[in-house]
Amino acid sequence: MKIHDTSLEFESLPSLMVLLDSVAFMWFIALVTLSVFSWVALKLWHLHSLPKYMAKEKGMHQAKLIFWLCMLGLIWKPLWVIAVIAIVTDWDKAQLWFKGTRS
Repeated sequence: MKIHDTSLEFESLPSLMVLLDSVAFMWFIALVTLSVFSWVALKLWHLHSLPKYMAKEKGMHQAKLIFWLCMLGLIWKPLWVIAVIAIVTDWDKAQLWFKGTRS
């Protein structure tokens, strides 16, 4: 039983195929992809640099330590987590606790 002919010829492709097969469209797709990846990388960099900006804003003495933890956190992520923890730690209370003079 044969319902219809199944041969697909080149002329029966959609008219949009000419645009999709053009070099200009491929350049457009490449530029859009590159710009999206660049935007995502920039946003991740801003998120990654957040602890060092917060340390500068708070005027913390550990700002250089937090800066280096953020930079080395690009290679090993637990260092970035340590930098975030260092931001939220109350260092005056921690020093008192380390010295054993709890108030």
